[in-house]
Amino acid sequence: MAQQDDEVENSTPKPALSTDSQAFIGLKLRELYDDVVAEPVPDRLLELLGKLGEDDRKNGAK
Repeated sequence: MAQQDDEVENSTPKPALSTDSQAFIGLKLRELYDDVVAEPVPDRLLELLGKLGEDDRKNGAK
């Protein structure tokens, strides 16, 4: 039974996006993430990262 399922799965064409659709999605994702990357890191997060770094230095971690 599993072999028949594999045969059916392999014979069924996989859905695919056109090259233009892929390029459009990529462009929109880059626009979205460029905005996110440009946002400043919150002060609270910087404080937490600093504390983690201090703990690492105290424990001798590299």
